[in-house]
Amino acid sequence: MLPTPEVSSRVEPEPIPPLAVYLPDLRTLTPFDFHLQDLPGGWRFLRLANTIWNSGQGPLELIGEVNTDESRVLVYQQIFTENGQQRKNLVGEFVRHPTHDHWHFNQFTLYELWSLQPDHSLGNVVASSDKLSYCMMDTDIVQREHPQFAPLRGYVGCNQRRQGLSVGWGDTYHSYLDGQTLDITGLADGFYALVSTVNPDGAVLEENYRNNSAQVYLQLSGKRIKQVTLKEIKMAGCDASLCE
Repeated sequence: MLPTPEVSSRVEPEPIPPLAVYLPDLRTLTPFDFHLQDLPGGWRFLRLANTIWNSGQGPLELIGEVNTDESRVLVYQQIFTENGQQRKNLVGEFVRHPTHDHWHFNQFTLYELWSLQPDHSLGNVVASSDKLSYCMMDTDIVQREHPQFAPLRGYVGCNQRRQGLSVGWGDTYHSYLDGQTLDITGLADGFYALVSTVNPDGAVLEENYRNNSAQVYLQLSGKRIKQVTLKEIKMAGCDASLCE
């Protein structure tokens, strides 16, 4: 007869739940302050202002570490957890901006101008910036009522050691700054859509990547450009001469 197996009285411990992680949520406000810049040689540029901001549960904090062997400044995103611990994640580089004369986080924002199809949906990209570098600092309060809003500016400089965006704060780049342009030389009059996207490659960890873009409609007419609504485009009878 086989012996009766012993029944263990040991109680297995409950699994330890993972720590909550407080990530930023990067968004783009609707671009504004549009005007044309005509230069000798027939060049024409669209200038714009742009604001990115943080609506997440945690700040966006970027820490630069100098890699002397490669003469680079590597950037690590500081991730905050519920028990006060911090984790680091490599996300890119800080680069010295030649005209702004301070340090930028590389490839952080993208501007695209799109043609419109007859049904007013986006057609093709007709003008695009490079993926622009950005100095991140708290310049404007965007959402004071956010539960995690930081009443004091937490990030105030463009150095190579520490940059970021506090919760509820935005960073505005005005239209007169270098890089706030799209080359639209030779572009025909008509209606277009401008799309501005923050964190276009998803290098920075955040809560939601689906809300990173903002879109606005523009009308180019001779030496003028103005913001319009979709309703105005429809009322204008957008046809093949105005839309793709």
